[in-house]
Amino acid sequence: MPIEKLNAKISRRALLRGTATGAAGLGAMAMVGCGGGTTAAKTPVPSPAAGAPTQAAASPTAAPTKAAWTRVQLAAAPGARRDHSLTLNVDDGLIYAFGGRANGVANNELWTFDPVTAAWHQISATGELPEPRFAHNAFYDRARTRLVVALGEGNGGSFFNDVWAYDTSGWTQLDAASADRPQIRYGAGGAHDVAGNRILISHGFTDRGRFDDTWAFDLSGGAWTKIATAGTVPIKRCLARCLWQPASGSMLLFGGQTDTNPFLGDLWTLDVAKGAWSEEKPALLPGARNLYGASLGEGGKRWYIVGGNTPDGPSPETWTYDTATAVWSRLDAEGGVPPARYSTDAVYAAGKLFIFGGHDGKSEIDDMWALSPAT
Repeated sequence: MPIEKLNAKISRRALLRGTATGAAGLGAMAMVGCGGGTTAAKTPVPSPAAGAPTQAAASPTAAPTKAAWTRVQLAAAPGARRDHSLTLNVDDGLIYAFGGRANGVANNELWTFDPVTAAWHQISATGELPEPRFAHNAFYDRARTRLVVALGEGNGGSFFNDVWAYDTSGWTQLDAASADRPQIRYGAGGAHDVAGNRILISHGFTDRGRFDDTWAFDLSGGAWTKIATAGTVPIKRCLARCLWQPASGSMLLFGGQTDTNPFLGDLWTLDVAKGAWSEEKPALLPGARNLYGASLGEGGKRWYIVGGNTPDGPSPETWTYDTATAVWSRLDAEGGVPPARYSTDAVYAAGKLFIFGGHDGKSEIDDMWALSPAT
């Protein structure tokens, strides 16, 4: 049975079971691999779960924050795709769109988008290129004016643990001399510690299983270092996002998918210096989900998460996390709202939050939307 149909049936069963048993929820569900399957499966499936194309269940709400979405009219844009990355070049204001896949095929295309003129431009780099990939991690290294891409999954079920950088001279592999490195994986959470001159990745998945380890990559020395942790660690997972919090020297991790639960909704903080994870339990959290888009915006004041795959299909929601108060809020959009989606990405640029592409539960999509600043 195709993965999409299997997961659609599982989502409907979960909904009916939740209605009948209340608190039982998803605890009784058992899935193997980021692509779904059941406990009878012996080999994890290395593809993101595809939920039923139904309206996502409402998440817990407080007084929502008001905001307005506007669809961006595009010309000469990349085609429909999912599991790509969007990254802001803070020096020239352009957005980099890299990789992703369409119809099951990964690519290594690099595009720029000007948020002021709404113009797309494809970059045709020469020389050695990173292999086509999706569900990778991407960052902008301002100290060296370059895009950094790490990890991911490629065509034919291949996975990566490499790190590449793109600047005006082309692509360069950064980690070739690293003696140690994380195991190959995709769907890992990633964060950029600007002051520490490093990127961090945590958790992730391959056809060998899921991970719960955390690694740091030195952007100047080109070496990976494993972050030693002790005590309770967030359950192995993939398809989650992370956020670096410079004031506390910690990393936030939310949601994702694990072996026995395809939709996680827990929130964790890693004190990197101490190597200690702690679970955060605020009064309000977004509903359980994976494959959501995320971006830090408004000068680091808010972390935005958009969409995602939920127990009841793609979500149309947008949430913000206030980095100063650690409070979550659901945005109440005025006017048009982007169609529900997962496997999208988000980026904050020119005073707005942009999302592009993704999957609506039926197929990849190619639209772009901009969210005006929240009030």
